[in-house]
Amino acid sequence: MSVTVYHFWSKTCGPCQVIKPALQLLRTEFPDVKWVSVDTHMDVAGYASQLKVQVVPTVVVVATRADGSLIGSERHSGTQMIGYHRILRNAMRAITPQ
Repeated sequence: MSVTVYHFWSKTCGPCQVIKPALQLLRTEFPDVKWVSVDTHMDVAGYASQLKVQVVPTVVVVATRADGSLIGSERHSGTQMIGYHRILRNAMRAITPQ
C-alpha cells in the first residue's frame, strides 16, 4: 500500500510561495510518502487535468493498495496548512493495517 501526494503550484502564485516552507516540513514528517510536485504551467504529464485541479495551491493525496487499486483520495486547496496535514494523516491511516 502506498500514498502519493500531488502538490500543484505555480511560480506566479503568491499563496503557493507562502505555503512552500510548511509543505517542506510535511515532506519531512511523512518520509514514506511519494511526493509529486507539479508546476501547473509546465504540466506535460497532464496531472492537473487527470485530477481535476482548477486552483493553486492544491494538494491531492491518493492512497492505493499494493495491486494499484484505489483506497481513496482527498484534496485541499489554499493556505490553511491544517487541511494538508489532515488529508495526509487520513491517507496514512487508510493504508495502515488495523
